[in-house]
Amino acid sequence: MVTAFAPLPRLENAVELLDRPGYPDGEVRGSLRDLGRLNRLFGGTRAVLRDLGPWLARPALAPPTLLDVGTGGADIPRAICCWARRRGVAVTVEAVDRSDQALAAAAEWSAAYPEIRLRCVEAPPLPYADGSFDYAMASLVLHHLTTARGVRLLREMGRVARRGVIVSDLARCRRARFLTALGTRLLSRNRLTRHDGPLSVLRGFQPGELVRMASEAGLGAARVGRHPWFRLTLVAEEPHGGGGAAR
Repeated sequence: MVTAFAPLPRLENAVELLDRPGYPDGEVRGSLRDLGRLNRLFGGTRAVLRDLGPWLARPALAPPTLLDVGTGGADIPRAICCWARRRGVAVTVEAVDRSDQALAAAAEWSAAYPEIRLRCVEAPPLPYADGSFDYAMASLVLHHLTTARGVRLLREMGRVARRGVIVSDLARCRRARFLTALGTRLLSRNRLTRHDGPLSVLRGFQPGELVRMASEAGLGAARVGRHPWFRLTLVAEEPHGGGGAAR
């Protein structure tokens, strides 16, 4: 019997509207703007910077290089660049996405950020040599994939990152689904946002699932952090060093 306390199954094969082609640019851009605003308001941006910031602040012989997978409108790379500018830290970001519509919007919105380079990439796999970047990150991307493709993406991110991997995504639970459905209706009139928000939660993860995926992907010493508003981060520093098991 299904109860309010039963585990919430993951809708692995559901498809969000933003993942489907054919929507007008205005709707797509509106949804991407909503995602950026929701990241700012509900901790998605802070969750990434909490772990990435100390890494970027370390003394280095050369400016750190970052890869952002599934960048969407590139709101997270812009936030990183603003953080770095305030602290006098030079960074470069390769921001990739499979959507030409998203990349066109990101290019327009990131015109004042020469630190950001945009590229069309369908991931996984990633078209880069081993160790091409210091860090690889992805925000609200993993839940779009099946578990098998998610493991492959984590493996690819660990392959191209020399120093660390950060993945930020949604925790799957009934309360998160309810509050996300309520929040997207209060904060947006965009049909893509209203449809995809609660569905994203149902496609999200629980900490143990992320740990198992990281272990299968071979990420050394991976850890999962919980953040406000049902955000999770999977963090692996020196993903090829030590070969430790995820915990």
